[in-house]
Parts: sequence; C-alpha cells; structure tokens
Amino acid sequence: MLEFDSIRAKDGGGLQGESNNKKPATQRCMGEKVDRDIGRVVGFEVDEFMYIATIIAIDSEAEQFTVRTEDGQELTGPFGAVFLDPHDRMGELQADYESLGNGKFRAKRGKGTSNWVPVADPDLRTILGTSGSIIGGLFAIGVFIAVFSLGGILTQIDSGDWVETEGTVVDTYNAEDCSSDGEGGTSCISYTSVTVAYTYEGQNYTTGDYSMLSNDWLNDALYWYEVDSVTVYVNPDQPAQAVHLPGWDGVLEEAFTLLFFTGLILGGYLFLVVPVWFVYAKIQRISGIEAPEKKNKEDYDESHWETDDNRAEKDNMAETGQSEVGDAPSSEEEAPKEEKFW
Repeated sequence: MLEFDSIRAKDGGGLQGESNNKKPATQRCMGEKVDRDIGRVVGFEVDEFMYIATIIAIDSEAEQFTVRTEDGQELTGPFGAVFLDPHDRMGELQADYESLGNGKFRAKRGKGTSNWVPVADPDLRTILGTSGSIIGGLFAIGVFIAVFSLGGILTQIDSGDWVETEGTVVDTYNAEDCSSDGEGGTSCISYTSVTVAYTYEGQNYTTGDYSMLSNDWLNDALYWYEVDSVTVYVNPDQPAQAVHLPGWDGVLEEAFTLLFFTGLILGGYLFLVVPVWFVYAKIQRISGIEAPEKKNKEDYDESHWETDDNRAEKDNMAETGQSEVGDAPSSEEEAPKEEKFW
C-alpha cells in the first residue's frame, strides 16, 4: 500500500494542518490556507479504493476532508487518506492500484512483498539447459582427469597382458586422505589400504596398488584380513610393479565412478532442486509476487532507443508528410507494412 504524504501547511501552498495533534494558531490564518486548498485535485483513499477527487470542504477541528469524485460522489475522510499530486505521480499509483475507470482505482489483490528475489517459473528449456550444463561440466572434468592421468591409463590398459600370480595380504587398514582449503576448512576422503606380498621368479615383492589408477581397495580392511590369498598381475618388465585389477577393468571402473557421481548430481537437480523450485515459484505467484520479465530484443519499442533529436526530426517529417528516406512511395510501389508493437 502507498505511504501517504503527511499533510502539512506551508507558506508556499500545500494542504493545511500541521500534524494530527497541533491546531492552527488563528482562525484567520487557517481560513486563508483552507481557501487555497479548496478545489485542489488529490487522490483519496477509502478502504481498498483510491479516487481522483477534488477537495470541496475542510474540517480543521475534525481534521477531515470532504471531496467530490469524478463520478459525483462526495466522500469524507481523514487527512491521512490523501495522496498528493496523483496526476504527476500516476506511476506510483498504478504500481499498487488497478484502474476501474472514471478516476477510480482498486488496490491490486495479492500484491505480495518479499526480501527474496522473485524467481521465474520452471520451464522445460531451462531445466534441459541446466541438465546439459551439469553433464557437460562433469564430462569436461572427466576429460581433464583423463589427460592428466594419460600415462597411468595407458599402463593400466597394458596390465591386461601382465603375468598372473597369487599373493598374501600382509597389512591392511582404513585410511583418510585429508586436505585443507584456503578458508581453513578440511575435507577428507576415506579409502582402504592393502599391502600384498608376492613372489615372482624367486624374488619377493610387495604392492599396494589396486590398479594403476587407484589405491583404494574398496572393501573394508576387515574383509581383506580374512582373505587367504589375493590375485595380482605382475609387470614382467618391472616385477616390482603389480596390480590387483588389470586391463580395461580398472579404466572402466573409474569411468563408472564418474558416471555414478554424474547421475547423483543430475538426479539431485531433477528430483530435488526442480521440485523445490516449482513449489517455491508457485508459492510466490499465490502470494502475488510476479516473476521477472523476460524481454527479447525485438520486443522493445523503437521509441525506447530514440534520442530527443531523432524524435523531433520524426515529428517534423510527420508534419510535412515526408518519409524518413525521401518522398512518399508512388501508388505503383508497394506501401510498407505498418509495424505494430502491441
């Protein structure tokens, strides 16, 4: 609802009455001020309606105005019901009221306010665009990891031809790999570490590699303690190098891990964020909070971009009957179609 101007008497004119409690000093001065305000056009609020009306009487003792509306009604109300200079401030008036004609306005129903920025209603294009951005972003991350780990990937693929042998678990534990961020926080990743002892061509070796791309043995440490023997694949050219998961299996396992997190994030967006977005937007509409407008470039009126000089030039051309590009087209030429912006 509009905040109405306080009604104060000033030497330069304006509505009389200094405050709600103060009375005029003399009847003569008050009479002069009353005479100046009689006939003034104001906005006058009655319940949910606002009328463009003319002041016809002022009761200083009761601090009330009597006004006549454009359709002839006579209304009486307190000083605080007046909205000054309605014609000059029509934009403010129309922001909270809708016109009913004949100088009568009604407060917009459900005109809500919120400290939150209004959000647009969800639409399929936006949802698909965001989903594509999620997939594209995670794909880019996957490509970056693949390029950064290219050497390990190639070695992992080659491990499909390594020699298979049996080993024994000699140590295992659940571990955490922690790192600090720039704000003092710490993030940790849990994994299972396993050390396997094996013999190749009479020599004893140990390895802790699950694959060439991961040292996480996935299962809990207790699981590996209970395992009697573990199969490992030994690099014949470098017997000290061995993995538990050889060949493409190790590559695909890492790829599936990336796909899992992609599905997790995408599913969270589609089945959590979008429904919350939908419900929140509907609550805003019910509360009367309008969605932000989306305007295309072609929706703007040409006059929005006109300068005062251009507008004056067009007015002069209109008066002389001359077109912007020269004389008016002949009857044989096709007249240009009129552009409409409504």
